[in-house]
Amino acid sequence: MRLDDGIVRICSLENTADPGFMPKRRLNAKTEQYFEERGISQNRQYLAKGVSEQVDMVIRIWDDGIRPRIGMYAILTNYEGQEDAGGDQFRIDNVQPLVNDEGLRVFDLTLSRMEDRYDVDAG
Repeated sequence: MRLDDGIVRICSLENTADPGFMPKRRLNAKTEQYFEERGISQNRQYLAKGVSEQVDMVIRIWDDGIRPRIGMYAILTNYEGQEDAGGDQFRIDNVQPLVNDEGLRVFDLTLSRMEDRYDVDAG
């Protein structure tokens, strides 16, 4: 299996403001790795529409010891269809831990595109 469709940075959203000041939210990268774009089944699209959600992409990443969580964010770069030069930002809506055909642990991440962008800490 080759994970060569692009690069993903998995990020958490953190408040970087000093105590007592208005919140200043930034994405902080926890891990960066290559990903494989997966197909989105019609069933998955249909179920998402039933709860007024949109599935924009499903990607597969290796289990590198840092488990992505629902509600974290993914910044995708170097992939076909990239729209923003600094990377496209997505919210992680589902995390599915799996074992691939070769017996390696992977995660399939269901992503929805962000309408608003967050600043990103250099990492």
